[in-house]
Order: sequence, then structure tokens, then C-alpha cells
Amino acid sequence: MTLPTLTLPKYKIKVPSTGKTVSFRPFVVKEEKVLLIALESGDYSMIANAIKDVIKECTFGEVDTENSPVFDLCYIFINIRAKSVGETTEPVFLCEHCDAQNPVLIDLTSIEIKKDENHTNKISLGEDLGVVMKYPGLNTTEENSDGTNDSIEAISECIELVYKGDEVFKSSEQTPKDLVEFIENLTHSQFESVLGFFNTMPKISHSVKFNCVKCEKETSLELEGIGDFFL
Repeated sequence: MTLPTLTLPKYKIKVPSTGKTVSFRPFVVKEEKVLLIALESGDYSMIANAIKDVIKECTFGEVDTENSPVFDLCYIFINIRAKSVGETTEPVFLCEHCDAQNPVLIDLTSIEIKKDENHTNKISLGEDLGVVMKYPGLNTTEENSDGTNDSIEAISECIELVYKGDEVFKSSEQTPKDLVEFIENLTHSQFESVLGFFNTMPKISHSVKFNCVKCEKETSLELEGIGDFFL
């Protein structure tokens, strides 16, 4: 006789970048096992793939994990984790005064997306030249804790198109080498303008304050990126 199928609860979440509401369920034991193995490995590619696979399964395929912005995936994963394991986590942080280890309880349901009012994906580079950027995803190459990567190659992969006056050059019609060379040939100030897109793009953010268990002095931290919460 076949064992009965368990019915998992369903929840709703609004995708930050689009405002679209999608359904999700908690992850199950076999999915949690995959996540734990990936985390224990310390391998970024393995961790990123595990997170994307869990999001895809738990959102019933409603979220395109390969093309979604990294902040969408981080936000969705945190909410899935909250409904699966518990709404709090207790990462350990070093005191900025004495380097003592301090476990800090964080309410995952209070974590929000931080948005910069001046953020734009259209970057003017002067003389009718500019680029339109697209958000990085949760890629399987080594990245910073917030999912970004400041290498020339990673930046070039986030170019949606280049425009010069009325001419438009789509990145899909260019070679990776051409896009890298375009970035490399920017002036310092132009390159800084492009970096401004990444520095101001939406990100998960949470402020933490704690008094050290050893020296009792206060430390303030701004957590940004999924690595600050779980990795």
C-alpha cells in the first residue's frame, strides 16, 4: 500500500523587483539536507546552486532562478527558510572592540529590501554614450556576500545594451570579449558611474546592535546579502 502524501502549507510572497505575488511552500527534509551539505562544503557554486534549486522547487517553478536578480532570490530564500526552520536565526559576529564571538538573534521576518532613491539602470557616459544595465543573478562563480562581483567580466555580463545617440547595441548581439573590452576602455570616471549601478541597487538589509558578552561595548552592524545571515 502506498503511503499517503503529506500536504504542505502554502504561503504568498511579493517579488521585490516586479511586485508579482507568487506562492511558496516550506522546504522538506531532503531539500534541507542538500542545503546543509552545500553549506558545509563552503563551495560558493554548490551553495548557489542549492539555493536556486530549493527556490525553484518551493515556488512551484513560478520563479525563474537563473534570470532573477540576486536580491529577489535572497529575499525569497530567507522567507522560505523562515517558514521551514523558524523565523529566527542566530549567526555569530565578532565584537569590533575585542574580537569576542557574539551570537545574535535575528528575526528573519523583519528583513527588508533596501532601495536607493537615486538608483537607475540607465547610465550616461557622456557625449550621447551610455549603457542600460541588468541586475546580477545568484551566479555560480565566486561573489561577494551580497551576490555581486566587482570583476570586469562580471560587470560586463550585466550590460543589457549600449547606446550611442540613436544607435542601440544589444549585449546579446555582442561577444563576451567585446563587452569586456568596452568596460576596459572606459575612463576612470565612466567606470565609477557604472559601479554606481551596483552600489545603489536594491539589496536585503538589516541593522544589528549588540553589547559584547566579553567587553560589554556596543557594536553596530549593517547586514547585507545572504552570506551575512547564513554563510
